[in-house]
Amino acid sequence: MVTQRTKPVPPDTLAADHETVKALQSMVDYQPTNADYSVPQLLQVQASLTQAELAEKAAEVALQQARNTRAETSHFYHDLVVNSRTQVVAQFGPDSAAVALIGLTRKSQRKRPVKRQTSPV
Repeated sequence: MVTQRTKPVPPDTLAADHETVKALQSMVDYQPTNADYSVPQLLQVQASLTQAELAEKAAEVALQQARNTRAETSHFYHDLVVNSRTQVVAQFGPDSAAVALIGLTRKSQRKRPVKRQTSPV
């Protein structure tokens, strides 16, 4: 069965792994038969992991900044458009064709309010 490797190892597991590497460093007679499991190799991969974590944090910060910039810019843009609509109504009048052209309802096209009958209780 193939294990999924799309999710990172949990932080508590990585902390235990770091402690294991520290313990291996203190063992003067640790000489694995496979060089992939040597202390220098473990330290090199640990340094690579640290660099990857730092790069991920930097990317998260950049993403959050980009989202904030997008939100601020979209609100600024929306405010400009709303105020432009107000300017059209002020310049051309509330019943002009220009008002309909920008997507607003002309004053003459609005429905008249209907008086509601109060029902006796």
